[in-house]
Amino acid sequence: MHTSPTKPRLGLALGSGAARGLAHIGVLKVLEESDIPIDIITGTSMGAFIGAMYAAGVPVTQMEQVALEIDWRSMAKLLNPIIPTSGLTDGKKLVEFMAELLPAREFKDLCQPLAVTATDINTGEAIIIKQGDLLEALRASLAFPGIFPPVRFGQRFLVDGGLCKPLPTDVARHLGAEKVVGVCTIPAVEKKTPETFLPSSHGHSRTIKRWRDFFSTSRIEQAFRSVLGHETEESDDDAPDNMKAPNIFRVCAQSVAIMENVINELHLSQNPQDLILRPQLDGITLLEFHRAEEIIAAGEASARAALPEIKYLLKTA
Repeated sequence: MHTSPTKPRLGLALGSGAARGLAHIGVLKVLEESDIPIDIITGTSMGAFIGAMYAAGVPVTQMEQVALEIDWRSMAKLLNPIIPTSGLTDGKKLVEFMAELLPAREFKDLCQPLAVTATDINTGEAIIIKQGDLLEALRASLAFPGIFPPVRFGQRFLVDGGLCKPLPTDVARHLGAEKVVGVCTIPAVEKKTPETFLPSSHGHSRTIKRWRDFFSTSRIEQAFRSVLGHETEESDDDAPDNMKAPNIFRVCAQSVAIMENVINELHLSQNPQDLILRPQLDGITLLEFHRAEEIIAAGEASARAALPEIKYLLKTA
């Protein structure tokens, strides 16, 4: 009696990248439209959050709606600046924001396997979290160094998983995936990229109305300058050709981007995977959440272009 071959288990690894991580929504949208089942999800930082929403059963259309309709430019007022100790903001409002969107509170409540990565700030170890408190795991994976404080997790203090695993493809393998598709949105280190803002539309749902005032670069920087008690940029007289030194948040963001680029390239060279998608996000910086529409579209385009390869992967064990 002839039996049809078993489809290999597909793992989807969603990487870090801050605003660029919204491209994951576009990738998920295409996979869902193409009836490509995802058996295992792993994520780092923004990829962890989007992966958690998908694993919790949040419709991709809802993720896209929230990303497009929230006024990202004004959400910074919810970031609770604090007197600097191990971070400039406590991150509690960020957790409330995630809780509003996530129907699950623990990993056991998810519809499919999920693992998120974080970094032990004391030892530098990559920590893989796949059970327990989901919101605390996400808070740790998103704890951008210097901005959010480390998150106490048992006997460890954890920060952004992108510090050691910007793209957790190997984690998907360890969880049993036979074929892995990774989505890399790590930004290239850009030169002289001006910050521009596009008008944002306002949402109509209760969640969107409640959370429409979050992450604007200018508001975050203003809050940080207020906390620090002085300007973080040099005056025009202190630099040639009216150039200004980068502010503190830009320095933190670019430092992590540089580091993640190096780590990611090294990891990918040492651990060749089945398929890596790289959405075309040139000119979009880590903080430009207000450009969600074009970021999501870039994710869609990369996934559509790779559909033949993805389908081929699923035919081979």
